[in-house]
Amino acid sequence: MKVKFHLEKNKQPTTENGMKVVYGNAKRGGYRIRWYSILALVLSPLFVMLYLFFQEYILTIAPGIITSNPVVLTAPQDGLVVDINAKEGGGIFENENILSLEDKILNEDISFLRRELKKLGDNKNTIKDDFGPYLLAVNNARLNLIKITKLKEKYDGYIREGKVSQVDYAAIIGMHSNAQNLMTNADIDLRQAKINEHQLNLAGGIAQVIRGLNQELVTKLSQYNALNIRSPLDGTILDIHAVVGQRVTKGDDLVTVSSKLEPFVIVYLEPKYISKAIEGASVTVTLPNRERLKGYVYITIETTSKLPAQLAKPFEGAKALLKVKVMFNDKLEKESWVEGMPVNVLF
Repeated sequence: MKVKFHLEKNKQPTTENGMKVVYGNAKRGGYRIRWYSILALVLSPLFVMLYLFFQEYILTIAPGIITSNPVVLTAPQDGLVVDINAKEGGGIFENENILSLEDKILNEDISFLRRELKKLGDNKNTIKDDFGPYLLAVNNARLNLIKITKLKEKYDGYIREGKVSQVDYAAIIGMHSNAQNLMTNADIDLRQAKINEHQLNLAGGIAQVIRGLNQELVTKLSQYNALNIRSPLDGTILDIHAVVGQRVTKGDDLVTVSSKLEPFVIVYLEPKYISKAIEGASVTVTLPNRERLKGYVYITIETTSKLPAQLAKPFEGAKALLKVKVMFNDKLEKESWVEGMPVNVLF
């Protein structure tokens, strides 16, 4: 049997010994907030684990950068920037001059080589073999042969008439043969002298020096022409890394040129998600301003072990990642992106 006690206080809680007692309102809100805060603090690790689990096993989000395959033109050698014929954001045509360098030492080398070649060319024209003695010998041998031939013709008549002995006629025949040999030898000596001169011009000491200087001059002129930095493609000047009057060294970045291709995203995806990077798969690209754009996987390019600087996290070691090219479904306005801008891609 349940017994209920009805005290006087229960009947009139605001009265005490005939006097009215005023009580304050209950202050339970602060305790509730404190309780909920403690509960949230205790459960926060669980929420974090659930969020990470959701991202890891349900969502596939990978970092990427928007790019249009820019080309960075570097200094071919040390020099001084003397002229810039383009501006950032401006259009450029293939083989159009963008920037010019100057190397005073190279200019002096080219001038020196040209002066030396001119001197050697003048000396080469003045230094020639003297063919006078050879020509004189040929002329004398010819005149002697003519005289002996006339004498032999007379003795031919004499021998037919029997006016000369066989011994005298044999002597004339010997003299004629000797004159012919002298004529032949003189002509051979002249021809050999000309051949020697030709060989000297081709492979002699002076010729070798001239050939070496010409080869060096061609190399210097090639270096001089390379100082005019020209665009390798039709496109846009993204960035000019130098100013007029600046001294640059070989390998320094000078100009970044972007082609007129539509921008795309290079995504760095962990290899375990390779099944989601099939060609044609739909993705969502989130820009830094939270704008979401639709795209699709164009091609899986390769694996890489190095992230770009703008995507790498502190103390993050090198790891193998899948490099994926993503194209946008719609045209991306120029105002919405910059070269190398980091984005997130949801597969």
